[in-house]
Amino acid sequence: MKDQPGELFHTVSLTSDKIALSGSTQLTLAIEGSAPLRVELPKDVEKLLTRESATVWHIKPLGDAKLLAIEGGRERWEQTFRLSPFVPGEKVTIAFAPIKVAMGAALNPQDVTFPSKEVRVQTAIAEAKSEDARPVTSIEELPKLPTVHSESTAWWFLAVLGAIFASVLIFALIRKSRRKPEPVPPDVWAAKELDKLERDHALERIAGLQAADRLAAILREYIERRHGLSASKHTTPELLGECVRAKWPAVRIGALREVLERCDRAKFANEAPHLDEMLALIGRSRAWLVAGGL
Repeated sequence: MKDQPGELFHTVSLTSDKIALSGSTQLTLAIEGSAPLRVELPKDVEKLLTRESATVWHIKPLGDAKLLAIEGGRERWEQTFRLSPFVPGEKVTIAFAPIKVAMGAALNPQDVTFPSKEVRVQTAIAEAKSEDARPVTSIEELPKLPTVHSESTAWWFLAVLGAIFASVLIFALIRKSRRKPEPVPPDVWAAKELDKLERDHALERIAGLQAADRLAAILREYIERRHGLSASKHTTPELLGECVRAKWPAVRIGALREVLERCDRAKFANEAPHLDEMLALIGRSRAWLVAGGL
């Protein structure tokens, strides 16, 4: 049975519904309806998802939308996206916000909501188990102290007092001669490091691969100093998951993800950014620091 001219169909398809936390899946949205067909997506692609899904998924369009004429005076609109997860789970939901669709000569817009999907997101990190813990060892007995002869007790006591006095005196002198510098605020430290990296890279003192690695290290150390997250001990997907659990705004997480993923490609795929791209990454990192309300 052929579709009626006035009917509208919308579908969602995924290349895979089982991915790793460090991976991604391709999402294709399609709408069929009477010609002319007009589909209006939000300018901010993150708003294509619901607020809850936008905190656990990063969505990015892959090329422009396609509009094809099909039989029966109808058209098919299609758009492909890349979805990358922030958190693992057996059923991580992809839910969509309504969009405006108009079709036919009247072009009366109507709200269309794509059906939600669930994806299994796995991580390679094994869960901690009690049976893997090391057993508690018994208390180790200390060796017996040698017997001190009574005739040497006075000499030993004076020697201990002299050692204590000397230690206190040396400690006081060292403390007086040294003044511990005031700790540098994380944002001030990060700004200086970004300025130095930008200067060294512009003067070609440091190549693209090394510059990308240094940029990622600066951002991770800043996050550790400012927010107390173990950024240097996590992969990029694991770190972004920690940011989600810390309830960072989705826009701030997405901007951090783009810079760190580009640095990861330089490190692991040997894709060195050229001079202008590297300087642009440094500039985006500086803007990310300022936009964070430091």
